[in-house]
Amino acid sequence: MVWFLIFLYALYTIYKISLDLLELSFIRAKLKEPAVVLNEDDYRKAGEVGAVNLRFNIFSHCFSFVVVLIWILAGAGALQRAIYDLTGDGIFAQSCFVTAFLIIGGAISLPLEIYKTFVKDRRLGFSTITPAVFVKDALKSLALTLIFGFAVASALVFCVNSLGAHWWVWGFLLSFGIVLLINLIYPTVIAPLFNKMQPLEQGELKERIEELLRRCGFKSSGVFTIDASKRDKRLNAYFGGFGATKKVVLFDTLIEKLSEDEILAVLGHELGHFKHGDILKGLALSFVLLGATFAVFGNLPAGVFGALGLNADGGATLVFMILFAPILHAFFEPVISKLSRMHEFSADRHGASMQDKKSMIGALKKLGSENKAFPIAHKIYAAVYHSHPSLYERIRELDEDR
Repeated sequence: MVWFLIFLYALYTIYKISLDLLELSFIRAKLKEPAVVLNEDDYRKAGEVGAVNLRFNIFSHCFSFVVVLIWILAGAGALQRAIYDLTGDGIFAQSCFVTAFLIIGGAISLPLEIYKTFVKDRRLGFSTITPAVFVKDALKSLALTLIFGFAVASALVFCVNSLGAHWWVWGFLLSFGIVLLINLIYPTVIAPLFNKMQPLEQGELKERIEELLRRCGFKSSGVFTIDASKRDKRLNAYFGGFGATKKVVLFDTLIEKLSEDEILAVLGHELGHFKHGDILKGLALSFVLLGATFAVFGNLPAGVFGALGLNADGGATLVFMILFAPILHAFFEPVISKLSRMHEFSADRHGASMQDKKSMIGALKKLGSENKAFPIAHKIYAAVYHSHPSLYERIRELDEDR
């Protein structure tokens, strides 16, 4: 069984690396051709950034495989025994095992994250974060894992140990409830822990945004900006929360780089997601994916835990799920990506109708240029990974839309 699990993860890793190599080869070939959508200089830079990121992804996949291999062959069982020797094997001990597994996993991946942030992304012209802010972010994330990660682990361990053979149904419903809660509290509780969020200053831009919201019938708790530039130069905007907690959030980098008309087009795009029910559709997809995950991992034979040297209990079930859920999710990726790309086309059209097509296209080009996103992608790679259509496809769709 242990070698089958290793083979399964190796197959998954080869699949991921093959996709990255396919896209890397595609970009290299396209860089030999005339620029598309972007000007020549931005096109070349975007291609170079894409190639660097893909090479980093390939290394990350190899790194992850080695880490999982260690967990499978010795690490998971050794960690469980060490914790149970200290605390027994009850719900508290099993929850400690899951939490420790998450924290150790984060610590193992920390060197990669440091390299990505302070070497790769800084060299590519994105990262602006200081070591002090990075450490603060890491400590806050650790605190969230210790508090909320432990609480969620305890609740799920209780489900496994106390609710019989169909525990996974209750575990799934509990997990989906947590997803809804996170979406609800993210803009008011979680986001402010990491970014300074303040109301957009009074002025013409705020007045035009509020008028756009009124036209769309969108009620929110306000329009806010966050100091994203203290970490990164990429541009973005989003709507967060549900009901009374809904907020319009603009990155300060977006306000700096886009014109008012382009900002309104971007917000019109985001409003399109709400108008078309894309948020609810996304939650429905999460419902299906979570349900499938718990259905599979809630009905595993006891032998799989023995293969990892684990005692079959709630903690072992959750750790096994964390390790191998990515393989299951890989089957859903193309479907989720396809539906997401369809939603993005519709939202682009809505953004153009709320402002004008020229502003929407101008905003997309600036976003592509500033974020150094290569404007085209291999069809297979895009089919699996891309939640957004390529810049070329989005602009072509808007140009063809009459």
